[in-house]
Amino acid sequence: MPATGSDRKWLVFVDGSAVSGKAFDAACSFINIQHSMGGTDDLTVMHAMDKNTDEQKPFHLRGARIMSSYENNFIKAKRLYDIHGKGHLKARVATVNFDGSAPPVPVSQLEWAHTESTTETAPPIIASLIDGANKQVHPEYAVMGSFGSGGKKVGANGSVTDYMLRLLNCTVVVVKHWRPVPKPEDPSTFIVAIDDSPAAMQALEKILTLAKKTDKVQGLVVSRHKGPKDDAIIAEANKLISAHPGNDTPHSNVEWKQKGESQTAAEVLCDAAEDMEADYLVIGSVNTARGAKNRSNICILGSTALYVAHHSKCHTIVVKPPAVDDEDADKSQH
Repeated sequence: MPATGSDRKWLVFVDGSAVSGKAFDAACSFINIQHSMGGTDDLTVMHAMDKNTDEQKPFHLRGARIMSSYENNFIKAKRLYDIHGKGHLKARVATVNFDGSAPPVPVSQLEWAHTESTTETAPPIIASLIDGANKQVHPEYAVMGSFGSGGKKVGANGSVTDYMLRLLNCTVVVVKHWRPVPKPEDPSTFIVAIDDSPAAMQALEKILTLAKKTDKVQGLVVSRHKGPKDDAIIAEANKLISAHPGNDTPHSNVEWKQKGESQTAAEVLCDAAEDMEADYLVIGSVNTARGAKNRSNICILGSTALYVAHHSKCHTIVVKPPAVDDEDADKSQH
């Protein structure tokens, strides 16, 4: 959890679509909540532009037009940020260029990959966005919109969002095009997947920081039959909630949810989020840097997290632990 007085780095990927505009609005809502924590919020809006085809697009979808519109949006964002007192919001636009006609880029050649064992390749647009994110921003949070309809198209045939979900070393917020983004003044509901993994507890801690006092955070422990292990997980999660500092902690609770004989935990979470009319479904997952030491392919996202990101009808937040280099990973194992 970011300490008071820290710098928080936010990255929003935009392409001129309405859903990327919703992603920007969602990011601004979260940023405004962080205002009371002190420190600085650094917001970057990033667009990938293929110079070979940009001028062929409708005027409003050209790179220069997109970037210009967000420079104007920054004025409103800063006003909202400062409404409760002068804050420290830094905002900028960034364009990364790529050649859409170029061959796919081997993931192992990307500077941040830390491994040569993966054989996966990424389209040029993905390589340019990932490279720009890691070299220019190093975000703590990345926010993007998705038109995705779900399914199994991941990897070489997947969407931009699929790639970014798996390859970014930060918490990723996926805003669905069919779901409204809660207004800053309205309460939001977060469903958080809880199990005995460190990633799940980190996800809960992260959302306690992102949510405002009027929001509701509902943790769910899913299993077929409730037992002592589930009770222990609930107790640990409640202990974390009780220890959360500050007077602006959202209303939070953790409960057990039964999994049917033919259900997966991911399906239960998606159904529960819909039943509770949740705005965000939150799940913790591994990241590429920590997985690279022990797996042959660094493009790692837990199966439950991947299913939730594809199939949940609400917006999705995938919380990843901070990236560490190989030397730090070695030290942590001793």
